[in-house]
Amino acid sequence: MKKVYSKHAKYLTKNPISRLLVTHFITTIRKIVHTLQPHTLLDCGCGEGIILYAYSHDLNKTHCYAMDSDAHEVEDALKNNPHCTVFPADIYHIPYKDNSFDLVVCTEVLEHVKNPQLALKELVRVSQKYVLISVPREPLWRIMNILRFSYLKDFGNTPGHVNHWSKKKFLRFLSKNASGYPFCVKRPIPWTIVCLKK
Repeated sequence: MKKVYSKHAKYLTKNPISRLLVTHFITTIRKIVHTLQPHTLLDCGCGEGIILYAYSHDLNKTHCYAMDSDAHEVEDALKNNPHCTVFPADIYHIPYKDNSFDLVVCTEVLEHVKNPQLALKELVRVSQKYVLISVPREPLWRIMNILRFSYLKDFGNTPGHVNHWSKKKFLRFLSKNASGYPFCVKRPIPWTIVCLKK
């Protein structure tokens, strides 16, 4: 990957084991997106745009849009993804009409939001074909944090994570709240990735 702008370096860890897991996670997302070959895509909650860059920079025929609620991260995402239109926006009120994008991507976001049902409803609303979502897989995520002596006072819970799903519980959540069905389900440790097809 090219040099990226990042204040937190969440996905740029130097720990060899963590780096291997993150690389496998990003590669899994990239393979799904490239299989779909969307004409238009929207990344909701793109953060600094590191994952966005990994799966989108070589999609030459794709019109790429991305959004995040943090204006500072939008600045970094713009620097990392000059091929995309990046702007600040709220996942509860995505500023597009129904069925606007072939693919809507939302990685590592739903575990942070207080109303994941409403967020999911918006993701599905603006998608015409597919919604690609990833979340940390529990309890594996917490166990792995504890094994590396992280967030021990919170029993391994990463700060900001307010929702916790096992693979089975996340699929149940999607089934109950999304008007789509799982097109594919991937489990790169320690995540669950689901692509819904409308």
